[in-house]
Amino acid sequence: MRYRPLLAILLALCLSVFALPAEAAKAPLTYDQIRNTGKAAICPSVSDDARGRIEVPKGGSLKLTDVCFQPVQIEVEEEKRNGEKEFIKAKNIMISAATLGPIKAEVTPKDGGLELKVVDGITFQPTTGQLPRRELVPFLFSVKDLVATAQGSAIDPSTDFEGEFLVPGYHTSTFLDARGRGSNTGYDTAVGLQAAKDDFATNRKVDEVSRGKLSLRIARVDPSTGEMGGSFVSIQQSSTEQGALEPRTVRVQGLFYARLAPES
Repeated sequence: MRYRPLLAILLALCLSVFALPAEAAKAPLTYDQIRNTGKAAICPSVSDDARGRIEVPKGGSLKLTDVCFQPVQIEVEEEKRNGEKEFIKAKNIMISAATLGPIKAEVTPKDGGLELKVVDGITFQPTTGQLPRRELVPFLFSVKDLVATAQGSAIDPSTDFEGEFLVPGYHTSTFLDARGRGSNTGYDTAVGLQAAKDDFATNRKVDEVSRGKLSLRIARVDPSTGEMGGSFVSIQQSSTEQGALEPRTVRVQGLFYARLAPES
């Protein structure tokens, strides 16, 4: 009998928690709730049962906003002793700073299918992968100037985009190494004539620009909110330190999110 008051208090607390309005549970997080938690690097998600369809108007376009690419796994291609090549899983040591977004994109009908173009936003981030033997592989994770195409006339859970994007240089043209060498500024060589013979590649700084490929699979579409989510796989080159190193092939797998921009 003496435990009845305690049970009554516990029951009241439980009822008060379950009685919270849904709006309060879905309220956006504040800056203090996000700071130093890593939540800023997590893309929003779409409900697993969202299996709708969003039509792309003929002669028009769909404006996408808050587009987000969140890397989940990084792999670096290596050659085995028998000459075969395989991708080795690498640890993303910059996981809280590697997510791309917010990005603005546009989907338009083209040649009987769809074309996705990245228009603006944070489209690249310097990232580093660490191999099991502690080797670091720096690369610029990018979707800059992405142009991808897909079949169909609408975006639904069976839509698969494939295309190419630009990978800018990991270092800008004004970057100087420890010896003051750069592609547009600094010294041409740091150790005189010997450099022209022994360290030509190291002294001859070049702006590293390459192309990458990306496959984007839409898995969930919610027409009521205009949200869509899925996964992506991109393949690009690693940094060459302005021509001093051989490029490595990097494969990035992760999550994708976007939503329709509100009509203005």
